[in-house]
Amino acid sequence: MATITDFNEWLDGIDLSDFNDVYSLYHSVADVEEWGCYNTITGKVEGQYIVSSYECEDKLFLASEKAREYFLNTIEKQYCEDMDIESYYGFHHAMEHDD
Repeated sequence: MATITDFNEWLDGIDLSDFNDVYSLYHSVADVEEWGCYNTITGKVEGQYIVSSYECEDKLFLASEKAREYFLNTIEKQYCEDMDIESYYGFHHAMEHDD
């Protein structure tokens, strides 16, 4: 198990093909808590965060508040189909439950 700082390397190690997982990861990091199979905790120094997933042995280290915000933006840009996280989730949730 390693602690890494490369967002893309860490994201490559997890499966974000389901919109629920994208939403869970985003909110785990945004709210600094456990959401689904993701858990974000504060580091030893204020403004540092550690993100873990049950799917990946490696932990993602976010060294600052700026890195955390950049990571959240990365999630939206790479996985949310040109939408913000709430619009992305709402759209896919509605499509899944379309009668």
